[in-house]
Amino acid sequence: MPTLVIDDVSLSFGGITALDGLSCTVEPGQICGLIGPNGAGKTTLFNCVSRIYQPTSGRVLLGGEDLLRLPAHRVAAKGVARTFQHLGLFPSMTFLENTMAGAHSRGRTGFARAITGLGVRREERELARYSFWLLQFLGLDSLAFVPAAGQPFGTLKRLELARALAAKPGLLLLDEPAGGLTQHEVGELAAVIRQVRDVLGVTVLLVEHHMGLVMGISDKVVAMNFGRKIAEGSPDSVRKHDDVVRAYLGEVA
Repeated sequence: MPTLVIDDVSLSFGGITALDGLSCTVEPGQICGLIGPNGAGKTTLFNCVSRIYQPTSGRVLLGGEDLLRLPAHRVAAKGVARTFQHLGLFPSMTFLENTMAGAHSRGRTGFARAITGLGVRREERELARYSFWLLQFLGLDSLAFVPAAGQPFGTLKRLELARALAAKPGLLLLDEPAGGLTQHEVGELAAVIRQVRDVLGVTVLLVEHHMGLVMGISDKVVAMNFGRKIAEGSPDSVRKHDDVVRAYLGEVA
């Protein structure tokens, strides 16, 4: 579980500054919540860490290694996985097949082995066993051989989490996982995220608008506005920070 250090990261799109010298640290084993109003730059930061975007300047260090110096396709192999606001599952594939698809970044089958079949079946069996265990872990094992199409949204959100965990990440980026969930499902999600950290030993960086979820499970919270960090600390200290209150509520007379 390496430390994630976001060091003075800036990113501009034309004349618009999306990230402005943002720095923060996520320690091993932490659940860190990233909050801010719409347009604050939270998902943009996620896209920099996962190398969808290339920042204008700054560094993103994971265990001392700058992810920005790596080819984008190698970031997942370094132990970074993420979910997205909008589901990207394969509807016609089963829950087990969708989960197995998430492990492509750690596959060991090279071109020659793929052609000859040497070791491929064994690797597939190992992956299937681990993927089924993940479905059990997330309470989805009864749906392992059921297609994803037509399943409830909250269930599919959990399946997307299983797919991200199939890569055995050390760092998991969750982009608004509570979006579209009922209050009961949000409560279940909070317990699942804690289990992911406690049982699987995964460090979690969480972007979420549901303040009850963020403040309830985060060890640390980073607040952003207009691409800048305006507060960082415990959930209680960030909740009471004057700049955070102004960002959400405006100036109080």
